[in-house]
Amino acid sequence: MSKIPKKKRKKLTAKAILGLIFVLAFIVVFVCIGITWRYINDFDDSHYGTAFTLTHTASEYIDGEKTIGYYENGEADDYYGQVQEFLELLRSEGDLNRMYVFVPSEDELVTVWSTDSAAGNTLGARQAFEGEYKKSAMGSFFGDPEQNVYLSEQSDNKLLVTAFSPIRDRSGNPIALVASEFQGESILIKITEFNLATLGIVLISSIIPIIIFYKKTKKGVLMPIKRLNTAAKQIVGDLESEKLVSPDIHTGDEIEELSDSFEQMNVELCDYIGQLRLATAEKERIGAELNMAKDIQAAQLPSTFPAFSDRKDFDIYASMTPAKEVGGDFYDFFLVDDDHLAMVIADVSGKGIPASLFMMISKILLKNRLKAGDSPSAALEKVNNQLIETNNIKPKQFVTVWLAVLELSTGKGKAANAGHEHPVLKRADGAYELVEYRHSPPVSLVRKLRFREHDFEMRAGDRLFVYTDGVAEAMNSERELFGTDRLLTVLNSHQNASPRQVLENVTEGINAFVGDAEQFDDITMLSFAYYGSDGGTDIS
Repeated sequence: MSKIPKKKRKKLTAKAILGLIFVLAFIVVFVCIGITWRYINDFDDSHYGTAFTLTHTASEYIDGEKTIGYYENGEADDYYGQVQEFLELLRSEGDLNRMYVFVPSEDELVTVWSTDSAAGNTLGARQAFEGEYKKSAMGSFFGDPEQNVYLSEQSDNKLLVTAFSPIRDRSGNPIALVASEFQGESILIKITEFNLATLGIVLISSIIPIIIFYKKTKKGVLMPIKRLNTAAKQIVGDLESEKLVSPDIHTGDEIEELSDSFEQMNVELCDYIGQLRLATAEKERIGAELNMAKDIQAAQLPSTFPAFSDRKDFDIYASMTPAKEVGGDFYDFFLVDDDHLAMVIADVSGKGIPASLFMMISKILLKNRLKAGDSPSAALEKVNNQLIETNNIKPKQFVTVWLAVLELSTGKGKAANAGHEHPVLKRADGAYELVEYRHSPPVSLVRKLRFREHDFEMRAGDRLFVYTDGVAEAMNSERELFGTDRLLTVLNSHQNASPRQVLENVTEGINAFVGDAEQFDDITMLSFAYYGSDGGTDIS
């Protein structure tokens, strides 16, 4: 038995470690994602919440109508100063960079108030109004909550955050914007730093549980499985010894149950190997006996060719290929006397030893009757009655037979067909053709049966081919039958071949047709060529 090629496999311990690493990595990633999401929300609350509150407070405090007045005439008064002080107070309390109020237009914005002391008097100051800053400001101006903040990344990884809130007139229409500007840290840097710290904490806090889990797993799972693997290798490596191998596992769980099942399997395997050894020895003994039976059966059939080397008036050749070690087909030919040749071909129902035994009995009985001078029909009648007397096998066995006795000096003969295949005849100046006629029933079916007998005559150059159903019913892998049409095609492809060559040609034709398909039936053939005097009628 060929060994299964070994593939490169990972150790179970390595898989366990990789699994733990994967689980740890998953936990770290999951924690980091959750913390990042939470941190972003907290960042928004802590960095933007105060600024939005102060900005909204300022927009509610400032009078919209007065704001428009300052924008249009550019003159400050006491209220303007109060607002300026209020904005400065809010800026200081909220730790903002600055707060300012402006009126937006298409291309520029006009400042009304500003806490930027470096800018001096900012009332009426104008500056460009464009880009993302304009987009965010105008979004807030028209009430879009998604556009109430503007972020500007600075060169020192700081964020300049500007929050907007609209100032409305008495009718509720926006007329100006309050902006609160403050310095914020880069959220990306904060998240990275926080995640690195989280990763370190998770790793440190997970090392001890992982080590404990690994040791427990190694002791309770990995090592027992390793012992099971070692025990299995010992069994496979020394099957012939029938040695019992015990993994000795006591984990108190399913692995111990598996170990117990393994030991029981080992016991049953040893018993099976012992029985298999006995069965193999018995099979070898039966095989030897079958080979001996095959040799005995073959010895009962004429196998020396040329069969009658001293006769020049005819030539004959036959073969039998059993489907199993022994078969139920048989052929026979012999000289009844110097001028009469008997030819027999038969097929016993079934296959194997029973068919071969019935075949040998049938062959001996037929030969004895023909040797005693009985005609073909008389021989079949007597053998039929003899076989029925002793044929108590269920189902009852029977045999199909074609036999003929030919007078060699004249070419005249008598033939009888008991349920067998139609013979094939070739006249000297013609082609091989089936000779079809009504058959008698097979032998050993009906008691006291009368068998038909037919006269025939052969002329010099005529040829005869008889066969069993294993020829016509040979089947290929597509379950197609070889059939008599293909048989005739093969025979007529070499019409003047010798009897031996005829059988070789038919065998080659069957093998080419069948291919690798299994042989289901015995294949038996007999070919006869007559070289005697001319004259006679068709065989029947």
